[in-house]
Amino acid sequence: MTPATRPSPHAAPRGRASADPSAGDAGGWSAARPVRQAWFVSDLHLRRGDPDGVARARAFVAHAREQGTDALFFVGDVFQAWIGPRSLHDPGLRPFLEDLGAAVDAGLRVVALEGNHDFLMEQNLAGALGVESPGDVLDVALGGQRVRLLHGDAFCTLDAGYHRLHAVLRSTGFRWVARHLPVKVIEAVAVTLMRVAARFSAGKRPEVMDIVDDEVRRTLRSGVDVVLCGHVHKARDERVEGAGRLIVMADFETTGSHAVFRDGRLELVAEDERFAPAAGPVVTLDGPAGSGKSSVAARLAARLGWVKLDSGALYRAVTAAALERGVDLADGPGLGALARVLRLSSDAAGRVRGPHGPIPDGVLRSPQVSAAVSGVSAHPEVRRALMEVQRRASRGVAGIVAEGRDMGTVVFPDALLKVYLDASPEVRARRRLAQNAGEGGSLDQVLAAQAERDARDAGRSVAPLRPAPGAWVLDTSGLDLDAVVERLAERVEAEQVRGA
Repeated sequence: MTPATRPSPHAAPRGRASADPSAGDAGGWSAARPVRQAWFVSDLHLRRGDPDGVARARAFVAHAREQGTDALFFVGDVFQAWIGPRSLHDPGLRPFLEDLGAAVDAGLRVVALEGNHDFLMEQNLAGALGVESPGDVLDVALGGQRVRLLHGDAFCTLDAGYHRLHAVLRSTGFRWVARHLPVKVIEAVAVTLMRVAARFSAGKRPEVMDIVDDEVRRTLRSGVDVVLCGHVHKARDERVEGAGRLIVMADFETTGSHAVFRDGRLELVAEDERFAPAAGPVVTLDGPAGSGKSSVAARLAARLGWVKLDSGALYRAVTAAALERGVDLADGPGLGALARVLRLSSDAAGRVRGPHGPIPDGVLRSPQVSAAVSGVSAHPEVRRALMEVQRRASRGVAGIVAEGRDMGTVVFPDALLKVYLDASPEVRARRRLAQNAGEGGSLDQVLAAQAERDARDAGRSVAPLRPAPGAWVLDTSGLDLDAVVERLAERVEAEQVRGA
């Protein structure tokens, strides 16, 4: 990161906007037009391949207008990859862009700051739609306070590799090349760059990619009362000691998060179901180890065209991170805080992801993690931290098959179908032996370990293993995998017909 390519968040903002709404700047602010209500949003990542995301963004704009807002601020990463003026003609984005133009024509102030995905936006929206494009940083006065708006990646100063890359991408040479390459070529370049960035970020520690509070503190001490940003996809609203207030919006794309200034108060909405992706139907598969949950879930999800949610893999991800960082596995609050910092998710392929990519299966399934995960998953703080991660996995997909030990009892109590898979102890032990053939051990040893784990899972105070109310208890002892999946698929179809 260099000053020439990325303005410091501590410096006075550049471009068309003024820190004083009564200064009569080029954006149209004047003393006769005070801000009564303003809406803020970040990280929409709009793209033609996600019409639902575009529709939800349009709904957000329409809702803000219905509420009588004076100004609408997009704080970076409105678009997944803006490739210059040519993006104005993208058929997938046109409905949203037309809504912005209509809002401006109706007298609404619309401002779009650059993010790390759409830094080539420059003055494209200003020239075509009348949307203000102040660049990277903007100060506004709200309720007598000076509020600094910026995307937020400038505060993530520990991620040196990220800033080196973006210094290159924001250079004059790259911008010139991007403006002159054919559309298909620059689109391919954008996709490649995002893949490369995701691959390099996948192995980074989450705290390296997070906001550095000292950087925020420096900005606040420069005469700013509030910093409002996004970028890290994690909602946060708190006082920075000895400075001022930091508000971080989560990504609108998956949570509908935004901020609102009205009645003289600036408030963060960490999550809003009205604008988040709709949840698909859920089938839960609970049961003890060896009952066939993982195999059945994978096969059933494939049969239905749904996503498999492996809740155990999420707990394994927290366990792996705790072992790597030396976090005490008996420290429930510490593990819960770690689970939140990791910003885990489950993608459409059913893989567990960190902020920038999937976590390798070799990490999740290592012997050290397998030995410790049961204890980690018993902490209520960890379970609370991961509950919303699991529930969010059902959004924006055709449906999910969620397997675990409390899917129907705690995580998805309103699931379309709740199933409790079971089998005799001997059958379960033989399945475990076959599944983990390389680990050795006798049948008696597996039976003993299994009995100990069953007792621990059933007797724990938080989310004990038991059938959910109304669950269909299915004994799989005498059934092969195909037979179990066939029965479940028929039952799912019947429940969908009943629901319709």
